[in-house]
Amino acid sequence: MPAGSRFHLDHDGHSITVQLSGVDGLIEVLVDGKVVSRGSASRAGITVLDAELPGDPPRPLGITLGDMGGVFLCVAEIGGARYFMPHVPLFPERPHTWRTPPHPSRRMRRTLRRAVRRVMGAGRARHRR
Repeated sequence: MPAGSRFHLDHDGHSITVQLSGVDGLIEVLVDGKVVSRGSASRAGITVLDAELPGDPPRPLGITLGDMGGVFLCVAEIGGARYFMPHVPLFPERPHTWRTPPHPSRRMRRTLRRAVRRVMGAGRARHRR
């Protein structure tokens, strides 16, 4: 199981998220940001969780999570219809706004070379005596 994955679906004004942790195999189903169901990943490769969508009356929600050879697929079943839940990265990509560090300045390189020469030269001077 990967280090962690997240699947997300917006349905009927509700936000449905499935998060799985690869370290301990914990699976959480969140509806509108609140945990409504928890479970652990099955060793057989397919895990089924039941939850409810809020409303009057609450509607049942079924989540099927399957391991297809290292790639996870997630399907939500709501009211008899099945919806594929796309994978969402845990940490969104940030634009490359940072700069690469500059090369060491000439002065820094010269200072470093002198220090190395002193250390190496000091060792040689002791052995000459």
